Amino acid sequence: MLLIALTILAPTWYGPATVNQALPTTGNPFSPTENDMHVVFTGNGKEIDRLAYYAKGEWHATLSTNKGGNYTARFILNGKPIGSPVTVPLQPAKDGDFVKLDKTRFKLTSGKPFIPFGHDFGWQNGADATYEKQLKDMHDAGLNWSRIWADSWDSKNPYYPPDKTAAPKLESMYEPALDRWDMVVDQCEKNDIKFQFVLFHHGLFSTTTDANWSGHPWNTKNGGFLADPTDFFINPECKKLTKQWLRYAVARWGHSPSIMAWELFNEVQWVDACKLHPERIPDVVAWHKEMGDYMRSIDPYHHLVTSSSGESLDARVFSTMDYLQPHTYPPSVYGAVLGSPVPKDKPLFFGEFGPGPGSTAKMGIRDGFWGGLLSGQAGPAQYWYWDQVYRQNLYPEFARCAAVLKASGFAENPDAKPAPITVTGGVPSDLTLRPGRGWAPSKKFTYNLPADVSTGALPLLSGYIQGAKGNNRATMMPEPLRFRFTARAAGEAHIRLGQSSKGGANVVVLLNGKQVLTKDYPNADRETRIREDIPVPFDAGENEITLDNQGSDRFTLDSISLPGIGTGVSAVALGSSRYCLARLTWSSLVDSASLSMPGLRDGSYELTQFDLEKGTKKSRRVSVKGGVLKGYVPWALDEGLLIQS
Repeated sequence: MLLIALTILAPTWYGPATVNQALPTTGNPFSPTENDMHVVFTGNGKEIDRLAYYAKGEWHATLSTNKGGNYTARFILNGKPIGSPVTVPLQPAKDGDFVKLDKTRFKLTSGKPFIPFGHDFGWQNGADATYEKQLKDMHDAGLNWSRIWADSWDSKNPYYPPDKTAAPKLESMYEPALDRWDMVVDQCEKNDIKFQFVLFHHGLFSTTTDANWSGHPWNTKNGGFLADPTDFFINPECKKLTKQWLRYAVARWGHSPSIMAWELFNEVQWVDACKLHPERIPDVVAWHKEMGDYMRSIDPYHHLVTSSSGESLDARVFSTMDYLQPHTYPPSVYGAVLGSPVPKDKPLFFGEFGPGPGSTAKMGIRDGFWGGLLSGQAGPAQYWYWDQVYRQNLYPEFARCAAVLKASGFAENPDAKPAPITVTGGVPSDLTLRPGRGWAPSKKFTYNLPADVSTGALPLLSGYIQGAKGNNRATMMPEPLRFRFTARAAGEAHIRLGQSSKGGANVVVLLNGKQVLTKDYPNADRETRIREDIPVPFDAGENEITLDNQGSDRFTLDSISLPGIGTGVSAVALGSSRYCLARLTWSSLVDSASLSMPGLRDGSYELTQFDLEKGTKKSRRVSVKGGVLKGYVPWALDEGLLIQS
């Protein structure tokens, strides 16, 4: 009945229809301060104002709306009519479903829930697949989301062409980039992909991280007007050209429901104003508010507005964004995503992640998918390396995850929350621990194993182990790490290090208070990959391994492995009183197990078990009494469970 009601209530959408005229103007046609061109569409007893844009010697304006029929279009230049009226018919649209907020999730204008799941597709580079091919393959795998950048090297930046000799005048725009966006938007529409339109990226205004500033046309060294990229966020000319780009994007592509959101910046934490001059972060905060407010004031289709960063940037930067887009590249994707709580007032999901050392891309995708769902975020975490999707044959994994999402009931249970679940019956196994935070402060320093981390993921621990003599010790890691466990027999733990920073590090390992190892990693010209394995022999009984850094800078921790300490099964769940979605990972299958979920009411349920490796599933009726699932038998080493009435 609900689906029928939504169909009846959903507004029918018409358009888009575009009108064009070659009209006489003076000055810069791309500048709205010189040529503020609008079109007023009159029909169905009302007038609809739309921004116009300049392209290929003509002025254009596009209309989509919820009423069809014939409309008369009149161009208006700087408040005065110009040219001749044009009549244009609006036909029924293929898609009028724009993405909207729904508390801490998303919905479409039709009322249907929208759960974003896909992978990034920032640009096409070299021999990478074309937009036409990869977006179609995404659709065929059941995906519905991506992020696409206005970058220079892929000819999608209106001010910064790939060929410097083709750079337009400073206040003009590079038309091949604008034409390329027509193709991108068209392909997203054809393949039902909702994407985040990334308007700026960090390298444009960075001298240290993926730096593109040296070649930027706005740089005074290249004949521009901006001497220091730090000033991008306050410079009046930068603000003027930023708003010119934002206005143009709304005018030319704002009618498209395939644009999920305008993303103001990719990873703004790397621009010089944040990384080198943190005292200027208030400028970045103010810029985000100003540009977000501006976009909302001019966009008649009310697309969402967002921006993105890593885990550690001042949260005030994003306080005025419609939803949050953290990025992470930790040793444990599962830990990173599970460890990010859902805000109470807006959606959050990870717009980028990359799997850490020791994890395959396929398992990273699976961990990001389940971590996003089971933490109650607005959707799965999104995999960054689109070029690896073909090289590692990853679309089958995406398709398996998409099939689970469709069958999971996640979209229909927005009130489900992370829920306690207890599973016993596993065979004792090795326990491998991986940090779940990237460059971010650690929040927990003492771990009682395996109780504290049955999944092996350490969502509150950064993989960057800060030195006692370094500037970041007090704020990011004020004390050593301690891992306490009871060993059934003597064994040997292994601590695997990743790299040492340029400033050097001093690794210290203690076992039960006694030094096992101290080792210096000296200063270097760059970060040094060490990939070192440190063995730590221990006896049966109570043990505590302490890991510290007494050096001047940092080293990275990839993992700690403890033989025989694991319970043989990890379990994470999302649920409500009549619904549970869980992931169970077994070290080896057993004939029977006990599964308890205290939040589930007594009653009869349908249990669906998903084999996450094979992509198969099976269902049967089961009963729950006192929170205990009767007759549960594990089915796969990596298993999804759906329990619903």
